[in-house]
Amino acid sequence: MKSAGQSNVRVFVVWEPVLVTDWGNPSGALTSYVADARAKHFWDHDRRLSALWGGPGRAAELATANQIGFRMKDVIWDSALVYPPGARWGDKAKLLVAPVAKYSSALAGAL
Repeated sequence: MKSAGQSNVRVFVVWEPVLVTDWGNPSGALTSYVADARAKHFWDHDRRLSALWGGPGRAAELATANQIGFRMKDVIWDSALVYPPGARWGDKAKLLVAPVAKYSSALAGAL
């Protein structure tokens, strides 16, 4: 059951190649991990979003609160950022978690 605030949640899932098996658009098996109808999936072959954010070295600067449980080598990955309503491009996120599975309760709480 959704809470009243979750009806306005929008999810953008950006898939980037990180593993050697990440050679094309994610399969239905992968996108099914985020199967909510509000989620829109995008494939970023050239890792442009991660580069635009400044890569892993700047991940801690992207949000006011960060829970990052592993070292990212080349790209920001397995991460979720939660922005407050009305956020604009360039605003800091309210929360950044990585890896998503490890911090799913913090992520759920931020939503």
